[in-house]
Amino acid sequence: MDSISHILIGAVTGEIVAGNKLGKKAVFWGAAIASLPDLDVIAQPFLQPAQSLLFHRGPTHSVLFCTLIVLLIAKLLTTNHKKKRQNFVVWIKLISWCLFSHIFIDCFNSYGTAIFYPFSNFRVSFDCVGIVDIFLILPLAIALPCFIFIKKRIKLRKIIAVSAMFLSVLYLGFTVFNKISLDQKIRLRLDNQNISYDRILTSPLPLTNFVWLVIVEDEDGFFSANYSIKNEQIHFEKYFPKNYYLAENFNKNAEFMRLVRFSKGFYCISKGENDEIFFYDLRFASFDFDGTADLDKAVFAHRLKMNEDGQLIMEHHYPKRKVNMEKLKRYYRQIIND
Repeated sequence: MDSISHILIGAVTGEIVAGNKLGKKAVFWGAAIASLPDLDVIAQPFLQPAQSLLFHRGPTHSVLFCTLIVLLIAKLLTTNHKKKRQNFVVWIKLISWCLFSHIFIDCFNSYGTAIFYPFSNFRVSFDCVGIVDIFLILPLAIALPCFIFIKKRIKLRKIIAVSAMFLSVLYLGFTVFNKISLDQKIRLRLDNQNISYDRILTSPLPLTNFVWLVIVEDEDGFFSANYSIKNEQIHFEKYFPKNYYLAENFNKNAEFMRLVRFSKGFYCISKGENDEIFFYDLRFASFDFDGTADLDKAVFAHRLKMNEDGQLIMEHHYPKRKVNMEKLKRYYRQIIND
């Protein structure tokens, strides 16, 4: 999820778990602790492009890391308190709920979270919540100001916090049901049209759970389409050939294979000007709100080339995207008025 979502979830969790013990400090510490796993981005500039993709939501998002750091942070935060034993228990509860809620919620979108690291590199991704989802965080955002203005009424603050968290969890459950239902509909439609396929991927577009990106893989490439929950229409107008033969020279390169692993096989290769080779991860819709999987607007795209010494040089290829009012209006019509 995005940083704002984690901050809001942490703040509300802090109020629920420790508001009666720590007061308003619980909200602050909850927000701060819930953000800790995402500090892995500090290391990204020092890593190779594919390494940085896998490092994010990697070691710092594992169950083992969170378990170890809970004890460390709790010990540090109770050092200067008189009632150390009592405060230690409170901090353990607060830190545990905030850290594990972070890695739990991250599993629901498409990026993937290595919760089993270092025992396994498998990345969990349920593909049912966008990186940013306004319906998920809206109840939490409404609750947060209440904790600031309602200072002394602890029970009322807790009722608000629990209610906001309940609504967000309820919406999270809806996204799981929504995805299962959508996947069934897509498979049924493909079977009725006698379209053969190997795999399908469905992933919600940014901000909402009502418009989805659908990727269907066959032997030679990927079909791409948008699906609106409101009108249930889907047209596979775009097809991206895999063109894996273009990357044959890179198949033994560790950095290239990291890209393949990160994409979970939902990628295609194309050749650009000057015989440059491009790697496109198709799992993420464009962030310019047109919702397509156009290669020029791919969120994760990399330029690949060999230098004179036969070493692979990989560069992040930034997408050509532009957000404007017209696209936002079109996106709104897809969600509400389609």
